[in-house]
Amino acid sequence: MRLADHLIAAEVLGYRRGAVAPAAGRSPVAGADGKIDAAWIRQTENDIGTPGLQGFGVGICPAPPAGMSRLVGTLDVASDNYGNYQYSDGSVMCWVPAFFYKWGSGANGLALNEVSIRPRHAFATVADANAAGWALHRAFYDGGVEQPGVFVDKYQWSNNAGTASSIALGNPISSAADHNPFSGLTGAPTNAYHGAIVAAKTRGASFFCSSRFIFAALALLAYAHARASTSATYCAWYHATNNFPKGNNNNALRDANDTGVLYTSTGHATYPNCGKTGSGVPFAKTTHNGQPSGVADLNGNMWEITPGLTSDGANFYVLKPSVAMKDVTAGAALATDLWGATGIAAMYDNLGATFESLTASSTAKLFGSASQVFSAAVAGSDWAAAGAGIPLVAGTGGSNAFGNDGLWDYRPNQLCPLSGGNWNHSASAGVWALHLSTTWASSDSSVGGRSALYL
Repeated sequence: MRLADHLIAAEVLGYRRGAVAPAAGRSPVAGADGKIDAAWIRQTENDIGTPGLQGFGVGICPAPPAGMSRLVGTLDVASDNYGNYQYSDGSVMCWVPAFFYKWGSGANGLALNEVSIRPRHAFATVADANAAGWALHRAFYDGGVEQPGVFVDKYQWSNNAGTASSIALGNPISSAADHNPFSGLTGAPTNAYHGAIVAAKTRGASFFCSSRFIFAALALLAYAHARASTSATYCAWYHATNNFPKGNNNNALRDANDTGVLYTSTGHATYPNCGKTGSGVPFAKTTHNGQPSGVADLNGNMWEITPGLTSDGANFYVLKPSVAMKDVTAGAALATDLWGATGIAAMYDNLGATFESLTASSTAKLFGSASQVFSAAVAGSDWAAAGAGIPLVAGTGGSNAFGNDGLWDYRPNQLCPLSGGNWNHSASAGVWALHLSTTWASSDSSVGGRSALYL
């Protein structure tokens, strides 16, 4: 028999099924580097993972958009790059799959203030999940449509040749003229908080300034990971008392609760205690999931502009799920504007003059309480508020479980919410921190942002 005939016969009998790249009916073969492609051991697509375990809090995007590419290890749960993707401008973004959560009330099958997280595929429909007491997080609705997940910048914005990019070891940009200003980006966005809406567009029309709902979703994932972890193996910031992500917040490039964390200064003459993006060491202590794969610097370094809540000076408002974040605009006159009476009427639901812990008391409160902290509602205003990280009226006072993070409870006209804290906010900075005292026209040297993207 000729050699060619032998090869054909072997193929028919199934003996020639090796391949470097994954394919149906094939077995893995090492590539030129002698290694098996990680795609052979890929995890389930779009799965948020299990709290306390490796890979929790990020996942594999089912359909990355044009311009978004995988990194080496994106599909490998054991890789530092698991669930991480790179956009054409060089920005690294984390894919956060949609998830259901149940907040423990002590009477709904979970102990008080415990939280349980399940992947989107755990229930056939949202209605099924709701009937069982589970809610799809508010971060996964956009344009009136349920979203499979969201891309979130791994790092805070820095100026990358005119683009607000998510790149490690960049110098964070701010809303102030004297500190790496927004106006240095392409198109010269205004050096004010509303300039962040325009800054996000320097990467592309579908990108947007990451919302308060997304920030609160990451905080909730961190909280769930903290409750489930028993060591630092898959949660580097695990601690018996200070069990939450660390960051640059003690005005000396370290974390107030863990001075072993150290950031690299940007070297700015006026603001030397601002750290370079993603420069915290050990890095995994500064991410939402305590692993190198997570979203960095949610605790301190720079306040982040996070639209989703506002006020007209009389009432609080929360953005409707029907709003598409990529379509919102930065003014105060149009129906698409995040501020002003016309935009509020078109895009927001009225929470009233006060709402649970938001009493317009013009005071600083602290997240956490021995009472129930968040609503367990699966729909309505209570669900939307919980999705924005607004505690119940008895949910403040402070607790280590919430890092004693700050809630600045004000109600100014044209309110612009800020999240996370900055380099000198000490222990009141953190993944839950929420500042509601400043307006869209404000500017500050320690206020920047990061982008997000829905499919």
